[in-house]
Amino acid sequence: MSRHRAIKNLNIEEELDDGADEDFYDELNDMSEEDALRMHSGVQSIKAALGADCGISDEKIKETLWYYYFDESASIAWLKSKQSNANVTI
Repeated sequence: MSRHRAIKNLNIEEELDDGADEDFYDELNDMSEEDALRMHSGVQSIKAALGADCGISDEKIKETLWYYYFDESASIAWLKSKQSNANVTI
C-alpha cells in the first residue's frame, strides 16, 4: 500500500523538470557584451522581418537566435515554419 501513497504524492511537474529552461536563462544572463548586442540586433531585425503582429514572443525569438548562434536567416526560417505549422502563437 505504501507504493500507492508514494505515487499519489508524487509531484509530476517536479519530476519532469530537467532544468533546461534555467540553464538557458543562465546562459543568456552570462552573455558577453558583444553577444548581448548581437542578440538585441537580431531580435529587432527578426521582428521587422516577421512583422510586429506575428505573435511570437521576444523570449522565443531569443531562444531561437541562441540555438542558431545568431544566424538570423535560419532563425526566421524556423520561426516561420513553426508558426505556419501550428497556426497559433508560439
